[in-house]
Amino acid sequence: MMLLSGAAFASTSYDLSGPVTVTKVSDGDSLRSGKLRIRIFGIDAPELKQQCQDQNGTAWDCGLAARQQLENLLDADKLLHCELRDVDRYGRLVMQCFRGTVDIGAAMVRSGHALAYRSFSQLYVADEKHASSARTGVWQGSFQPPWEWRQQN
Repeated sequence: MMLLSGAAFASTSYDLSGPVTVTKVSDGDSLRSGKLRIRIFGIDAPELKQQCQDQNGTAWDCGLAARQQLENLLDADKLLHCELRDVDRYGRLVMQCFRGTVDIGAAMVRSGHALAYRSFSQLYVADEKHASSARTGVWQGSFQPPWEWRQQN
């Protein structure tokens, strides 16, 4: 996989799809592979400092739980296959990533640890409906969507 910064990508037409070895899980929707910053396509996970409420109204660290869930989805070798979808305004590569046949974005949304980021994609809406119906992850109680939480914090 060729590694380029967002600025370098903007001036080239290289295919940046391929194997990615994860060196750090930054939060529930962001990874690092060396110096390469990756944003998981089509999802928005609670921020690290964000809290949600469970069915009893008790606060829990849903942002930390989202990061842990993403870490749990990685194999021991931390190898993913990622396909470039975009470069965001922060220069991160927006990629749809898979562990074998498992779509990481779909798994995060289906587990209730991320939301479908509808302003960018409708790909994971059905997975979000499943998580909501199952009352799993953030759907077990009440929460503020991550995009709203970021605006207020």
